Amino acid sequence: MSEPTAPPVLPLRPARRQALRHHLLREAQRPARRSRRRLLVLAPAAVLAAAVTAGAIAQAWAPDSAPLVVTVAQGDRGGAALLLDQVAAAAEAGPAPSSGEGGYVYVKSRAAYAELGGGPARLQPMYTREIWIPRYERGDGLVRQPFSTWPFIGPVVSRRTLPDMTPNAEIVDLPSDPDQLLAKLYRERDRRGMGDSGDGAAFTAIGDILRESLMPPRTSAALYRAAAKIPGVEVVRGVTDAVGRPGIAVAHTDLRRRDEWIFDERTLEYLGERSYLVTATEVGPAGTVLGTMAVLQRAVVPQVGQRPRT
Repeated sequence: MSEPTAPPVLPLRPARRQALRHHLLREAQRPARRSRRRLLVLAPAAVLAAAVTAGAIAQAWAPDSAPLVVTVAQGDRGGAALLLDQVAAAAEAGPAPSSGEGGYVYVKSRAAYAELGGGPARLQPMYTREIWIPRYERGDGLVRQPFSTWPFIGPVVSRRTLPDMTPNAEIVDLPSDPDQLLAKLYRERDRRGMGDSGDGAAFTAIGDILRESLMPPRTSAALYRAAAKIPGVEVVRGVTDAVGRPGIAVAHTDLRRRDEWIFDERTLEYLGERSYLVTATEVGPAGTVLGTMAVLQRAVVPQVGQRPRT
């Protein structure tokens, strides 16, 4: 019997994808009530487009997993600016990406996102995601991850071309002045980030850049210093990323949802992100995890589909 293949996934237009993502996350933040509405909550835009189009069959949580519910720890708003300044200084002192050969940025991560509908949130099995992004010029990229799940077989990994991608160079082409950078993010709220407030949208926009890009040290530092100026940003201690690495988080809460960027406490290197409810809703109790992700590797590679040498 031939191996099943994932159904084709058609890309969503950016405006449609943004509107859909905004709607789904607003639904997750509604107060607890009875409802038969089915919805799906996924964080990265490409994952959202794939799941909405292809669908996924709910599976029992695998041993390779993250917690379904986490403790909602008290945040420290007073320490956020200091931590982000330290993170910025560490990023600024880091090595710059090679400017030599290599036409694609490669990012490998492990992630899990919640499927919702007809009851409490169900965190789906952890999966590996690999993405190839054109480095300097607009062109086709590639993503490799499970796009569907089959009974008795499990996730079916598929490669999908990402046509006409924005190049990494354009993604990280941002002002080096934190005030100018933040003002740009607020102005471009309609096409960057997502949130119920301008502050939430700016925080999400920075998180989107951190997740899948390769930045010069100066740009990284400017992003972190800009984040320190967003009202409501706080420090959350004692957190772990999607693969269990301990860290310290910079967080922002928009209505009932808290988004966190997780950093290694010693090196202050960016590890990943997670999102969860801070109060009970129809989706689940406070602490219900909506998404968790850990970056495992970033590199420059010569060709699309090629992995870096280990």
